[in-house]
Amino acid sequence: MIDISWTELADLCEAAITAAGADEPTTAALTDAVIAAERRGVPALGVAHLFDYLDAFRAGRLNGAATPVIARTRASVITVSADDGVAQLAYRSARSDLLEAVQRNGVAVLSISDSFPVGELAYYTADVAEHGFVALAAANAPAMMSLYDVPAALTGTNPISFALPAQPSPRIIDQAASVAAWVRIRDAAASGEPIPAGWALDAEGAATTDAAAALLGPLLPFGQVKGSNIAMIVELLAVLSGARFAIDAPDFASGAEPTRVGLFLLALDPAAFAGDYLERVKAHLSRLHSRYGVDFGRHLAEVTQLQLSEPLHERLVAAAASAAEMRRN
Repeated sequence: MIDISWTELADLCEAAITAAGADEPTTAALTDAVIAAERRGVPALGVAHLFDYLDAFRAGRLNGAATPVIARTRASVITVSADDGVAQLAYRSARSDLLEAVQRNGVAVLSISDSFPVGELAYYTADVAEHGFVALAAANAPAMMSLYDVPAALTGTNPISFALPAQPSPRIIDQAASVAAWVRIRDAAASGEPIPAGWALDAEGAATTDAAAALLGPLLPFGQVKGSNIAMIVELLAVLSGARFAIDAPDFASGAEPTRVGLFLLALDPAAFAGDYLERVKAHLSRLHSRYGVDFGRHLAEVTQLQLSEPLHERLVAAAASAAEMRRN
């Protein structure tokens, strides 16, 4: 493992993203998201996921110079077209409008369309919760998961995230509707390791523990029908302002066509409902923990010393070095 400082990581990410063809606003937004995921201990959606973005920039299916288009359709409704860019930039562009609307009205909704898959969904809900608001988010992605026992990919892994203001950090739930994340199966296939039964089907619709075969078939939802229901609810929220349904979105990892999927983000001001809400919730969660050992939405311990695997570090350094080569030429 390679020890790396947060400053060094930011510099490497910025250089790699710039070399892939992104402008400064996109680079800043994506670098911030990568570092946030690593700090929260979610490496699968940190540096490792960054290379999916870099490949997409180079292939043209991700716009590295996007100009998000913001609209206020109602006092509490903000829509943003991501312009085929990263959702993180679209969110940052509309963030002040969202926070102003929830503070003024007690409730606000941000709907993002025409976006690349959103990355770590807690990136958005945690930021809202850090400003004192309750947040709920849902996002879709290109089809890679079965629904209702159909042996075909009909929707994305469709995560849902909930964040509650708390100290020392928000309490966060961030989970996909699939049994396992697609990136975990990809990593298992790359290392030649099997996956547990019940994670995925192969291309013929048969259950498999072969990770490579699973990449050719659909993932499975958790809880069968119940997970399928949640995935459908997530998608119907995610496409509110015009994002594509999963089965209409192209593969985010190949080709040149933008995915144009969506994100739904609801923000609530607890003070608009009951002034003592957060205190009552804090007492209730403390009671659940002390009496029953239940720890809902745990505070994620911030990673203070980052380590990257040697191969991942070498990939990132090589991607960043190409930026220096471009400057020399």
